[in-house]
Amino acid sequence: MVSARTLFFYAVLGLGAYILSPFLVVIILSFLTAYAMYPFLKLVRKYVKYKSVALFLLISWVFIPLYFFSILTYMEFQKLIPLFPAIQQWVSNWFVYINAYMPDIIAKYNLSAFVQSGTQDLIGFSSQIVIAGVTKLAINLPWFLFQFLLYIFSTYYILYDFDTFSKKLNRYIEITSADKKCIIKNTVTGIKNSFNFFIVNYLVLAAIIGLVSYIVFLAAGLPFALLFSIIIGLITLVPNIGPWLFITIIGIAYYFAATNINGAIGIIAYSLIGFIAFEYYIRPILGAKAGGVHPLTTLFGVLGGAICFGTKGVLIGPIVLIVAETFIRAHYDLKEKEAEEEAKKKPASIKTIE
Repeated sequence: MVSARTLFFYAVLGLGAYILSPFLVVIILSFLTAYAMYPFLKLVRKYVKYKSVALFLLISWVFIPLYFFSILTYMEFQKLIPLFPAIQQWVSNWFVYINAYMPDIIAKYNLSAFVQSGTQDLIGFSSQIVIAGVTKLAINLPWFLFQFLLYIFSTYYILYDFDTFSKKLNRYIEITSADKKCIIKNTVTGIKNSFNFFIVNYLVLAAIIGLVSYIVFLAAGLPFALLFSIIIGLITLVPNIGPWLFITIIGIAYYFAATNINGAIGIIAYSLIGFIAFEYYIRPILGAKAGGVHPLTTLFGVLGGAICFGTKGVLIGPIVLIVAETFIRAHYDLKEKEAEEEAKKKPASIKTIE
């Protein structure tokens, strides 16, 4: 029979999980960031006595490269501004070119009524999308800023007490029963593996894709290759979007705007090949190695999580599947060990009978 203390504990635990559910993504990201920064904090603590000072220095060192990265992006964008009039003129020329052929086509195929109604519908539909998007952005912006502030402070507090969390968790694992010890250890291992997966799957791959894109853009002769590669690297960090559609758009625009047709075709080909190679081969394999699981686990974790839970599922899906596979592997190893022990006992028992 379950004791009253156990029932009360699980009731409070369930209520606490319900209260924290609106901030689940913030909590996961905070633990993920603290987990990634903890080794660097340990390194700084070797030379700095006070933890608060070490944390301040660590955060400063993190933001200094980001500052120079932002300055570099701003400088590259400044080079693009003088070309805006030329881009505007190019777009205007294309509209003039299209309009020159439109009357003949409309008259030939009697499309005037269709074009007029279709244009009105398109304008109305586009206006509704823009208004809905701006409204949603305006409504969600305060909540986003609030969550970002929570993310900064929760990351600081988790990182500050990371040693305490680790010691208490290890101590709890030591004093708990064998069954609970197996569950807790495998859960912790699965979560660590999922954090390793996120670090490789987003940060490392964003740097790789940005660098490869820069090389491809340079080879294709694309102007402002560095600026576009930086943008592509940043887009890679956004869940469920990926950079490949934007690379295709860059290639198409370059095809119509420049005389280097081969370079534009190369960029478009790179976007198609990169989409298949990175999203369905390189990303699952690197993520699986970092997470200590099968590539299909990471692939379906991201895709299935996004389908089932939306944007949050990009974080929740891989964690659930990586923890699940960690349990399955541990259970298989345990059963295999038990089978080996049983196999060793059988010959001994047969000899005794003989």
